[in-house]
Amino acid sequence: MIPTDLLFSLVWFSLKFLFVESWTLPRAGSLEFSLRRSSRYSNSLIPNIGKMDTQHLAASVSSTSTDVATELDSLFQSLEVLPKMIVFDLDNTLWTPELYQIRQRQAPRVNKDIRLFDDARLILEYFAKNPNKVDIQFALASRTNKSNWAHQLLDDFSVTDSNGDKVSIRSLFPFIEIQTGSKKTHFAKLRQDSGLAYSQMLFLDDDVRMNLNEISQMGILCCHTPRGVTMGHFMKAVQKYSELKAGHDDKHWMGYILDHENLGLEEPQTVQAGSILNGRIKFFSPQKKFGFITDVDSNQEFFFHESKVPGGMMPQTGDLVVFESSMDGGGRPSAVILSSGKTGTTTSSTISKASSVETVEMPCFSMSQPFAALLLNGVKTVESRRQPMFQDLKPGTRVLLSCGRKDWPDQQSFRQILAEDGSMSEKEIQNAGRLPKGFRKGDVVGVITIGNTRLTNAVERNNPKLQRQVLAYADGIGKCCTEITQAQWLTKPFSTKGQPGIYSLHLPKECLPPDH
Repeated sequence: MIPTDLLFSLVWFSLKFLFVESWTLPRAGSLEFSLRRSSRYSNSLIPNIGKMDTQHLAASVSSTSTDVATELDSLFQSLEVLPKMIVFDLDNTLWTPELYQIRQRQAPRVNKDIRLFDDARLILEYFAKNPNKVDIQFALASRTNKSNWAHQLLDDFSVTDSNGDKVSIRSLFPFIEIQTGSKKTHFAKLRQDSGLAYSQMLFLDDDVRMNLNEISQMGILCCHTPRGVTMGHFMKAVQKYSELKAGHDDKHWMGYILDHENLGLEEPQTVQAGSILNGRIKFFSPQKKFGFITDVDSNQEFFFHESKVPGGMMPQTGDLVVFESSMDGGGRPSAVILSSGKTGTTTSSTISKASSVETVEMPCFSMSQPFAALLLNGVKTVESRRQPMFQDLKPGTRVLLSCGRKDWPDQQSFRQILAEDGSMSEKEIQNAGRLPKGFRKGDVVGVITIGNTRLTNAVERNNPKLQRQVLAYADGIGKCCTEITQAQWLTKPFSTKGQPGIYSLHLPKECLPPDH
């Protein structure tokens, strides 16, 4: 007779052999995650829970609340076990924009300055109309320094209940934790106040790095909602919870992170920073001076501020625009509007992603005035930086030059050096530092060819010859000096937002000088 412990080992390793191909476990903290658990168990095998039955699961919201109710009713009736508590983040999960993006003193107005995501509203309304249908409690865990705004918005946002009356969404959340600091504190308080185990909770949040990683390590099942909660995220996360939990007690480990891949949802299209896109202004508030643009291809939303709109342009909801994607300080998608998209032109300042205009990809860097003009006019012949910039580019590489929006603080040293040199008149010096007509700060204005880069010492930086080439005195010369062997103005400028260091840029070939 086979001993019990030996039989168990044989069965376990057989299962492990069969299912190891289905569940890949990067360490906690990796952003290339499938279904993941805390780093404490990163070498363990997640139990195979089989393919998800998608019969009742909608990847996107249905057209009416009646359809949503039917889908949710069917889902809840089909599941063996449900989470006792579903915890939501607020910013970029239930509503948009994030509170830190709203630059005003008074609280934002609902459906004007801030709005609920469409599917979030439908989910909340279902529970408002069916308060006793399922044994699930809602909670909030939000990390913000705008807690007074958040509490006000919970009172101001409303949904319709079973009687047809408007009720605040606050009434749907018996447990609310809104404060700064780690969300571990939020969940410790939620467990204390509710008496529920962490394994009985499901958490939805848009932030993987700071929130979901640390909360999953507490043994809480987490779901990543990168662009707000959708019906697909909500329903499939609840189903996945049931499959993981079925047949286990409250101590069963649930510290995994769910994403679009292991939920079987379509991967959200992510637009890279620096892309030139066609979009439509979804919302703009002239009073609050901010709005949102929806990319016409990916349907991704981008925040923009009035300061990122070209002078003279008056953005309005519904307008087509050409914009450049970027990231704000918090890593959220934001936009710099380049021009109106009504004409679809790609001439002086914009290029449409759908355009047939031939482009060339080239490295680009930024330089402040007057040195951008001095370099392209052949007066400045060496570029210096305190840190290496061109170390990854071979001598002879052509590099685009973007003119910075801010002038260099020292506007006198280059004039003194050129005056002492005696080769140019005062008027010639003045003209050499100016941009040609039609060229503006912020435009890509020229193309240069770089030569060799060398490290200089203090003696060399005090040499008048090098100072003349760089157009700066010793204290203004960086230790890394790069020879510029050729410099030319573009035939017409190209508007785009500059970036630090060397970055890649797609430029219409028609902008390049003829010999390029």
